[in-house]
Amino acid sequence: MGEKFVTFQQKFAPAIVALALSGIASHASAQNAGGFQKIEAAESPVNYHAPFNAGVVYLRQIRENSTVYVARWLDQSDDSHSSNQIFIESVFSETNPGFAFRTDTPPASLLGMFDELKGNARPNGNSFSYQTPSGPIQVLPFARGNAQCISYAGRWEPARTDQRGSQLLGYFCEQIAVQTAPKHEAPAQQLPDTAARDFAANFFLRFEVNLPDGTGAPATAVQAPVLSAPVTSAPMQQPAPDMPAPGTNAGTMTQGQAPVAAMEPASPQQAPAIAPDEGIGIATSWNNQNGYGALKFDKPAGEGTMIVDSGDRHCEGYWQHQGGRYQTATVPFGSWSLFCSDGVSVRGTYSSPDPSQVKGEGQDSNGQPVFFRQAGQ
Repeated sequence: MGEKFVTFQQKFAPAIVALALSGIASHASAQNAGGFQKIEAAESPVNYHAPFNAGVVYLRQIRENSTVYVARWLDQSDDSHSSNQIFIESVFSETNPGFAFRTDTPPASLLGMFDELKGNARPNGNSFSYQTPSGPIQVLPFARGNAQCISYAGRWEPARTDQRGSQLLGYFCEQIAVQTAPKHEAPAQQLPDTAARDFAANFFLRFEVNLPDGTGAPATAVQAPVLSAPVTSAPMQQPAPDMPAPGTNAGTMTQGQAPVAAMEPASPQQAPAIAPDEGIGIATSWNNQNGYGALKFDKPAGEGTMIVDSGDRHCEGYWQHQGGRYQTATVPFGSWSLFCSDGVSVRGTYSSPDPSQVKGEGQDSNGQPVFFRQAGQ
């Protein structure tokens, strides 16, 4: 790996310069192949849980007012495990307190910055903002050869002089094993918006961004409402327009308060108890096997994390409201995604016909159906 490391540095140093210096006042002369040091995975602010065999290289360069981390995942999913094609490359830049990035880097510009993509990539979908646990990240679908890909860019701005600013830039492409699979389809000329979001969800479910302490807020983050304990004696009111979360109870919620939900255990397994203002219990059916879980309200209104236990499999992920309101022609609906301890991922959709019901359905990465409903329904 040492010989390849030198080759990667020499090959990608110009691209790293362009990315890391985007909107930052710094000395370009300080960037050279010898300026990056190889680091361990635990020192990288980004990580990816690859579902197949992959090699990884982590690099870091410390500058006067910033630190640049580069992470590259090398595809070794072919039968001989010999391919070293980069299918993920991520650049995470962190400024010192008091410094910030001046401008956003649109994901479309990345296609001309990474050497692996220059002259070999074409946008094939509309750009969009994707909500991750670290905040919104801008995404652009594109195709490279026979692979469907996305480029992504996120930014976190310091609100105070004692906070750091950070920026994430990178891309992800389908690995060789997917491209050569019998049922693989060549990238579409124009990827539908729903398919693009599904593709992004499958990636971000396995991709982690660990923001350092003292990092500012996402650049385009919406201020989250303050949630307080539910007041069961409050008079009946309609849910606030920005609170169409699954399982909310209009009869026990006033604006700005957390929902009250049924907490009955899923049979035949005993669901863990969770406080009403933290989330709702759900009963699951995964390939006809019963399980239990919870949808939690621990993020801004209209989204939250999600856990499911089915047999020996433990899964974690998140759900997100996408549209609809109660007592209108369109009931609240959204999407959800899970990543599991055995390497299986799941994604699907949910709907909430009324404030006391939520139902979801999806499919895991093995093609098995997954359903859930609010516990006790």
